[in-house]
Amino acid sequence: MRIGPETFDARRGFGVRSRRGVLLAGIACVSLDVALAQEAQVDDVRVTGGARDGTQRQEQATKQPRPIVVVTSKTAEREHLDRLTDLAQKVPNYRVDGSHPRRPATIRGVGLGAGSGDGAESDTGFVVDNVFWKNFGFQWGDFVDLESFEIGLGPQGTAFGKNTTVGNVVIRTQLPLFERKASFETSFANYNRIIEKLNVTGPLIDDKLAYRVAFYLDKSDGWIRDQVTGAGYRNGNRWGVRGQLYYVGDSVTDRLIFNYGRSAEYSNIGACSSTVCAFGDSFQLFANGTLPARTYSQTLAQRLGRSVLTFDPFKPYFTRTPTFYAQQHNVSNEANIQLGENTLSLISAYGHFRLQPRVPLGNQELSISGGRVDSYVDQFSQEIKFASPKEQKLEWATGLYSMYEYVWNHNLTEFGSDAAAWFGAPALLNGLQNNRDGKARTFHVAAYGQATYHVDEQWALTFGLRDSYEIKEGSNFSWEQVYPNQYSLAQQTAAIRSGGGQGFFDTGGVSKSLNSLTGVFNPQYRVDEHILIFGLVGRGEKAGAVNTSAQPILDGQSNFKGWQPVITKPEVSWDYEIGVKTNWFDGALVANINFYWNDIYNFQTNLTDTSYKDSLGQPIRTTYLGTANHVQLRGVEIDGRWTPLEGLAFTYSGARTDARWLDFANAATPADWLWATPTNPPAGFLSAPLTLSRSNSRWELVPLWSFNVGVNYERCLGPLFRDLGEWANQSVTGFFYANAAWQDKVQLTDPHAVFQYWTSPYTRTNVGFGLKTDDERYALSVWVKNLFDNRPFTAWAPGTATTPATVGWPNDPRTFGGTMLVKLY
Repeated sequence: MRIGPETFDARRGFGVRSRRGVLLAGIACVSLDVALAQEAQVDDVRVTGGARDGTQRQEQATKQPRPIVVVTSKTAEREHLDRLTDLAQKVPNYRVDGSHPRRPATIRGVGLGAGSGDGAESDTGFVVDNVFWKNFGFQWGDFVDLESFEIGLGPQGTAFGKNTTVGNVVIRTQLPLFERKASFETSFANYNRIIEKLNVTGPLIDDKLAYRVAFYLDKSDGWIRDQVTGAGYRNGNRWGVRGQLYYVGDSVTDRLIFNYGRSAEYSNIGACSSTVCAFGDSFQLFANGTLPARTYSQTLAQRLGRSVLTFDPFKPYFTRTPTFYAQQHNVSNEANIQLGENTLSLISAYGHFRLQPRVPLGNQELSISGGRVDSYVDQFSQEIKFASPKEQKLEWATGLYSMYEYVWNHNLTEFGSDAAAWFGAPALLNGLQNNRDGKARTFHVAAYGQATYHVDEQWALTFGLRDSYEIKEGSNFSWEQVYPNQYSLAQQTAAIRSGGGQGFFDTGGVSKSLNSLTGVFNPQYRVDEHILIFGLVGRGEKAGAVNTSAQPILDGQSNFKGWQPVITKPEVSWDYEIGVKTNWFDGALVANINFYWNDIYNFQTNLTDTSYKDSLGQPIRTTYLGTANHVQLRGVEIDGRWTPLEGLAFTYSGARTDARWLDFANAATPADWLWATPTNPPAGFLSAPLTLSRSNSRWELVPLWSFNVGVNYERCLGPLFRDLGEWANQSVTGFFYANAAWQDKVQLTDPHAVFQYWTSPYTRTNVGFGLKTDDERYALSVWVKNLFDNRPFTAWAPGTATTPATVGWPNDPRTFGGTMLVKLY
């Protein structure tokens, strides 16, 4: 249904109840799909009424000729999907590391590539209520008023927002309503976890101005206990609030949103080398068959005269346990103006994200060194979009988008009381620091347009084009914090460098601009009412990353040879897809399949540069953020659902993901390929290679196969508790759900490494059951997440002479609890 002037004239004759319905059914939902997950067809201003739970969005996704996976608010509420890590279990090709906001989500195995990423352009995007948030720190937190969660796959940016090359995550939250409603939910679980949620909405001015306020508090003890301080790592301690105002006029709607969230958790354990901890003494074997001079425990005894306190990764001995602090606040405003049959949308947004991790200086009660990166991000964006309604021969949308982002990274390496003895540098006294201030600025403007031409009732052709102009600026300045003592400035600088610091330097400001094109061609053919066949050819392009950790290249005598690149090459992606969507038995059975082939050129990753020479003409091995010539993503994705009986529903999805390097000759070498060359090498001695090729090899950390199956069953039980009194004489419904997310084995080590480690295939199973009143005013449930307590490690290394054998802490253990939901009015 289209909204035109006649619609607004007609509604004036209705009473209060009808006016409310028409307003919310009309322009109150103008903004509903301004930012779909890059749908192939131009969407319309849809007519819906009352509260939305994402079900309609899920149904619409089955008709779109692009691969889209949708999770509704009912599913999220029933299965207690509070964070992106929970929602990722419903989508096999989407993965989230919830232990740290600096680790972005991945789609089809691709997220950010390498580096800290604060100055980078991700291959994947994150959109909340039609606003694109570039930095992945904005994804940190819980969701209370979720309407729907979806994944849009393939090149994005020709119909809204900012361009990405692989896909977008799209979050929609609930609109304010012109009807008073409030819900309160409380959950208790093991590890002393409590989750409190409040969601209140209603009118401020009847039929004109409504509000919504949502609040959450999420706290829990950690399940890894420090043996010195008693701190519990991987705990939870976060809260957030989200407020909205929604105005409805005769031909305009306006939605103002404010969001604030913060956390202070024991989540960033740098002394465990990015969340990995010791499980044994080092057992490194070099690829040439030699052994290091000492094991880690022998080195510890030789340098510090200390013995190992623990080789249990779940019982660390840290010298201090500072918390990990993250905060974000953002505000957005979306105005939609009806101009005849068309809609003009104005979307403005500002966001700030702050990350301040604090780390210990060593395990085993050592105080050697610790490194952290504080991040401060500000983003401003403005979008103007003009779109036609649907159900026309030609549907179209066009717009202008602009964004400015400023990032400041403060990279700090600090040294403790054991640093001088450990590094053999007497001047490396307790309290010395190396500070590096990396800055990145992005200014992006773009014009986009997308149109769908319906050739006939079966054929439709969609074309999309985006022209973006982007300016990248970056710099890195390094300075030291030293103290007046018996050592000179030069001695302290040399000591800091021996401990891994960088000394004094300034890269100066570097600026690059790029004019890039994104385009899609998306034909579809509807065989009949049950079968839709579609194809896609898409080209995506994104600007290069700003390496906020760029530094000088020095030889063994600290002579300057050159600079690491501050800005990398831009990335180009070509994506080819073909798929089929089907629905049968009046929508009771939905089955979809999609095949994709994605070639990415100049993919962002760490490489090894050997082009610089020292004073003897020998190449200098330098590893930094650069690009690989060619990577390839190939796979197949399936999803669907089956409702054989009323109240009984099955869901399924699966993916085969083959992500590999096709042309990457100068990859970094693993530690066991870095053996030392003696001063007088014997005849026939082979020096360690400078680089190793990864060409035509699969990526680590990406499972080849993954599947998800779920079941939900509801049955009316009648007035089960009527004997308790008149207040309990109402019908109740029992419900049960189960969801199993299985993934194939995963390789955690470089394929060239001497020792290989693969995680075994495993299944993460969530189940729950409960009762709810038929009016859904009261609900009580019991649930278990990770029922079988499967906890595979996330990293593995045999160690070196200066590091123990380590593993990456696994994700959350089995959690069980209960939830009570009360809709107050």
